Amino acid sequence: MDVQRLEDEDEDGLRALLLADPATNLFLLSYLDGFGLTEHLWLGIRQAGALRAAALCLDHRLTVPWAPSPEHARAVGRALRGLRAPTMMVGPRASVDALWGAWSDDTPVDRWYNQRLYTFERPGGARHAPAPLPEGCTFRLGREDEEELVTALSAAMEAEDLGRHPLQQEPQQFKETVRRRLRTGATWVIERQGEIVFQIHTGARTPWGIQVGGTYVPPQHRGEGLGAVGMRAVALELHAQFPRVTLHVNEANTPAVRTYEQAGFQPHSALRLLTLAAA
Repeated sequence: MDVQRLEDEDEDGLRALLLADPATNLFLLSYLDGFGLTEHLWLGIRQAGALRAAALCLDHRLTVPWAPSPEHARAVGRALRGLRAPTMMVGPRASVDALWGAWSDDTPVDRWYNQRLYTFERPGGARHAPAPLPEGCTFRLGREDEEELVTALSAAMEAEDLGRHPLQQEPQQFKETVRRRLRTGATWVIERQGEIVFQIHTGARTPWGIQVGGTYVPPQHRGEGLGAVGMRAVALELHAQFPRVTLHVNEANTPAVRTYEQAGFQPHSALRLLTLAAA
């Protein structure tokens, strides 16, 4: 099975392939629209004159496949064995498992999560009615003068969720990411008495929807319902501009799953996230 690097002339075919499931493919669609096909490595498989599978490989950091056929995913994995060392992967569960099995060559894995994509996309009715904020709380965009605090909370979320602390591994890159989010209005918070008690950021933005992530409530404020209120608030804010809002959640994280469902999100597709063990 022939796996080839995709070029500019493949853009329309790749977009058509990804739009078979726009909710699952918001991240890939955002990279396609933002960078085209030449800035990063895209691999694909053509059959009968059409693209059938694709994978985006980001500078030895992350690989994201869209391969509805596990056979195609395994072919991409075999092709990657001759190109790059394995990296963190996220994507449809069956595709990631098949691709990784062909690519990994027994590379040790640190975390292997069953994730679920959730969507918020059908407006109307009580499920989408705004939830009142707790007394004394304000829902708003994060401010640039809050960079230090937002960075600390974002790092704590990633350490808790992925088991690695970005301020220890890649501090400058991580700080710049947080700074850019604040500068572009991609971070939302709930503030109470001068303290951030809920935080989330937006990621992939496309005409087909927007993805959110990095949901975090500091431990001392958990159990107050702030997560569900904040998620409902940000979903309604974004739904006014985008046809759907999506997020990823680890299925074993029952409190988070319950929070998102209380906020009006519904389960969509099964995903896999894997991270590599530290050297």
